Amino acid sequence: MGCLLQMRLQTLLWCTGSVIVVVLLVQLLIQIYSEDVYPHEFFHHEYSDNESIQDVQDPIVLWWTPFTGQKGAIKHCGAVKCFFTEDRRYRSHNLTKALMFYGSQFDLIDLPLPRDGLHHDWALLHEESPKNTPALSHLEALEMFNVTATFSRFSHFPLTLQYLKSADVLTERKNELLSELAPVLYVHSDCSTPLERDAYATELMKYIPVDSYGKCVQNRHLPEHLADPMESMDSDEFFHFVARYKFTLSFENAVCDDYITEKLWRPLVVGSVPIYMGSPSVRDWLPNNNSAILAMDFRSPKELAQYLHVHNSNITKYKSFLKHKLGAKGEKVTNKRLTSALETRKWGIDNDFEKGNFIEHFECFLCEHEHKKLNGQRTRLSSISEAHYDCPIPVSPLTNTVNRENWWVDQWHMGKCEARVLRHFVEIGNTEYKYHELYDKVNNMFLNKAC
Repeated sequence: MGCLLQMRLQTLLWCTGSVIVVVLLVQLLIQIYSEDVYPHEFFHHEYSDNESIQDVQDPIVLWWTPFTGQKGAIKHCGAVKCFFTEDRRYRSHNLTKALMFYGSQFDLIDLPLPRDGLHHDWALLHEESPKNTPALSHLEALEMFNVTATFSRFSHFPLTLQYLKSADVLTERKNELLSELAPVLYVHSDCSTPLERDAYATELMKYIPVDSYGKCVQNRHLPEHLADPMESMDSDEFFHFVARYKFTLSFENAVCDDYITEKLWRPLVVGSVPIYMGSPSVRDWLPNNNSAILAMDFRSPKELAQYLHVHNSNITKYKSFLKHKLGAKGEKVTNKRLTSALETRKWGIDNDFEKGNFIEHFECFLCEHEHKKLNGQRTRLSSISEAHYDCPIPVSPLTNTVNRENWWVDQWHMGKCEARVLRHFVEIGNTEYKYHELYDKVNNMFLNKAC
């Protein structure tokens, strides 16, 4: 039961057992069911181990990837409800309508085969980097799914702004800068990335001072209480630390359309100007036209450094990047696409118990979709395309060409081989297969450059 409803019910039940309370309780439930929003968990009934599988009377959604820890529960989603579970015994239940997969834990050796494509939709939740599951960067694998929730605005349930709480956090005033620091900050601890961001940062350091913390290209040490950036990066202390710098190197670990993480939003929130490298579509999501410096706009790190020197030494030019902090009301966040997406988003972030998280809302999105299909309604979902998770072959940011020495280039090609073999196994109705059966074919295709 969701926290909000639980608190309301407890408040009523603690008061008294009178008829008035019963009336109030009924009114509360009517109010909840009439809300025109996806509830994160307005009400659900958890099934016990003693209850039979056949007791379920609602459409079943099975998390094939163990992800939520849910043994089994009925969840109300607006006017409809579904039974959600991770119990694989429900796979053959006649009410099972959809199977859900989490992309970063998608196991190519553990799939529900042969696939019942006539009765079961496959739904993919994949909001993270293509580093985790290279096969899903390719259309051959994506097309196996019927419903998607990814960072792409073109997915059925977009998660593009999953790291940005609201437009308001972008406009709060910034802290004072510290003159004894380098003008540029770099904090990364994942030192092997498809984007080769460390190579770019190293070259940039030849032309402008950069304070580099974390484990990659390190030349300074974080304070002890921030020593593990993976643990502390969402803390207020770390935000204040970043805010002391004029510029922050905001480099993603991979290049995908709409793959925009906290690496961009954190400096924007604290008032450090992001020097961004990553999503080619990032301009579509910036607060205004001059709120970030895009490394892709410069021919080389040297040219970028020259630009930074000019804006570092001229306070007026530097402040031109901070309109979202220092501008007049109405001039701070001018990007209509950004504000509209945030205003219409129904889920919250940072443990927003009032709205619920995107996982719960995607479950309800899928539940409603299955009910529409059962009722013969049009579902209006677009066909799966590369745009649902658009992560092309990695290219060196220094040469703008494919670097054959980059291990992640081979992983991208290997992912394509995996996607093709997997698609073939699914289409021919293959049942269980072993690791070596899959990878004998994958390795053979890879070595023969067939993918």
